[in-house]
Amino acid sequence: MSKENFIDKTGIKDFLKHLAEKRTLVAPVDTGKVIEFQVINFDSADNSMQSTGFLTDDRVSYKSIKEFYFPQTELMFSFEGDDITDHTEMPGYVIFGARPCDLEALRVMSVVYTTGKYADPFFKRRFDANLLIGVACNDRKPECFCDEIGVNKEFSDFCDIFLSDVGDGYEILFVSEKAKVFLSDYADVINIEKSHMASSNNEIKLDINKDDSFYFDIIDWQKVTETCKGCGICTYVCPTCYCFDFKDVSEKGAAKRYKCWDSCMYPRFTLHASGHNPREHIYERYRQRVLHKYKYVPDIFNGVVACTGCGRCVRSCPVGINIKDIVKQIMEDTP
Repeated sequence: MSKENFIDKTGIKDFLKHLAEKRTLVAPVDTGKVIEFQVINFDSADNSMQSTGFLTDDRVSYKSIKEFYFPQTELMFSFEGDDITDHTEMPGYVIFGARPCDLEALRVMSVVYTTGKYADPFFKRRFDANLLIGVACNDRKPECFCDEIGVNKEFSDFCDIFLSDVGDGYEILFVSEKAKVFLSDYADVINIEKSHMASSNNEIKLDINKDDSFYFDIIDWQKVTETCKGCGICTYVCPTCYCFDFKDVSEKGAAKRYKCWDSCMYPRFTLHASGHNPREHIYERYRQRVLHKYKYVPDIFNGVVACTGCGRCVRSCPVGINIKDIVKQIMEDTP
């Protein structure tokens, strides 16, 4: 391993501090309750960063990096009288510590929101403004099933810089053209050439490929969701869920439109103006969630599966519903 392809762990802080001079740094932090991505202020957070060990800790975060590309609440535009203000300015972040499952989830969202009729200029602006640093997973975490989705926990090239923990430091496996611009005045890594590994080295073992109507009755959806509370937490912690709603509000005489996360698990998600609801029951909504991820998205977007096996929905479900087990049951019951 050449010096140019290696960053010592004692020097990673200076490396990130250098990048943070051009963009606000975001990194995983131990809050005492969960690991979550937060904005880091080097002037005031040095001690807390050392105590959390977020630079070397291999624990997975409670939520993903999705919010820095697709915020939970996003102001789109405002208007007052005939004056319309389009809120297009994006702050831009340096995001450190994204795991391969979340990088592959971002790839899914990018396919959805930068191509075809669903293209979203707000997502694209954030995507272009951010610099993304991925880090390999050392171990498979409880409830993770990335290997069964075909995601390589050791590498993803859907980022600008990818780091692999090699004990006393990080090996740099990939640097995009965007990253080279950021690193042009950073002597220790200026000579790094872009290197590739396979983003996926596993066979996709969870596969649903029959006509969607076939799966409506292949299993007893009411039984597998009989304990579901419809809380929607599975959709909020999921790194690939991308549904949203618009909210118009009046603030100080100006009308503002916000884009807000929504959930297919909520009873009003498909409620029609007539009062009819095609998915009135929880089992119908959960069936839609499963088929959307494993059937509809792959059909529409050339085989892209809207699940990366991160396990967050399984770990966070208050009643222990496991989407992997349900998909496996569908496959086992399919003739």
